[in-house]
Amino acid sequence: MSLGSPPARDEIERALALQDAYEAAVPHNRDEARVAVGRMYADWRVAHEQGREFPDLFSFVRDVAGNGSVTHPDRGEVRAFWSWKSQPEGAPREVGHRYLAQACGSSRGMQVLEDSPAGRQLDSYHLWNTEVQRALVDDFELDEAAVTSLAPEVWSTVSQRYAEAAEGPVVAFAADIGAASVLGKDELPRLLAHTNVGKENIKFPLPSPRHEHLPPEIDGLIADDAVRAQVRMDDFDPAKSPKDFAQKLGGVDVPERLREDHEAAMWRLGLADTYEQLHPKPPTRQRATANEFLPGVDVRPAARPAAPRGPTGHGVMNPAAALSVPPPAAAPAHQPTGIER
Repeated sequence: MSLGSPPARDEIERALALQDAYEAAVPHNRDEARVAVGRMYADWRVAHEQGREFPDLFSFVRDVAGNGSVTHPDRGEVRAFWSWKSQPEGAPREVGHRYLAQACGSSRGMQVLEDSPAGRQLDSYHLWNTEVQRALVDDFELDEAAVTSLAPEVWSTVSQRYAEAAEGPVVAFAADIGAASVLGKDELPRLLAHTNVGKENIKFPLPSPRHEHLPPEIDGLIADDAVRAQVRMDDFDPAKSPKDFAQKLGGVDVPERLREDHEAAMWRLGLADTYEQLHPKPPTRQRATANEFLPGVDVRPAARPAAPRGPTGHGVMNPAAALSVPPPAAAPAHQPTGIER
């Protein structure tokens, strides 16, 4: 099975099971949130007992993100990344791409951040969960702004470290990639600049969605893995001008095999003010004047035949009538003198 192979049926089933289990374990009320917060404090105390001093709880959490191991000891070198969710072929419902990455990571021996020691520990704290955040603010009197900013900060830190630890080709479980997502702003930029990875070593197991406002040839260009890793869905927002996308596309480092397609796409996008202009409408068929004997029916206009020069018997409704025309009167036997014949 290649790196870019889509998830198999058993991997999709495993991903759905992981998703259901995780959603059941997410804190749904204040009591469940206190359990997650208690886990955080317990780990902080253990670190203190081990001689690792941290002035406050959040300093400890930041240390987990900044220094915890981002590599699963029993997995291979290939690292899997993910963003958002979709309903891939063969799936009965939507599944988070995180769970597809974990299911495929387990079956294919790939690294996944949430399965690493640092990722697993941070994940258990449910820092994105609003119930957990409210418990930290109300029960432990922590600053609300500091609480809400902690999750994006520590996950950005650990995600960058996870990407920088790549040793070769990687896979990204994603459909469209948002510019503000962790994959879009933290991980892919580092993978593209990584000497061991680069644009040619980022593979996407899931197909790129069809974007109907883009011409098929331009949509096909951005579906190529090397280009897809550099383009964000915000770049070709249908509410924006195609000229904006042309400018963004101009900064994409495309493989040599796509140079001509790349230039053609930028030229075409640069000529349009709206995406509708990229889809020329077919000419409208004009409706002929209705025939008086066939109301409402389109009739091809017929050429009117030239008037006959004489009764030749051709083109006449009744040829026999032409043959019955009386012959001209006979000339008089004696022509008067002085009159031309």
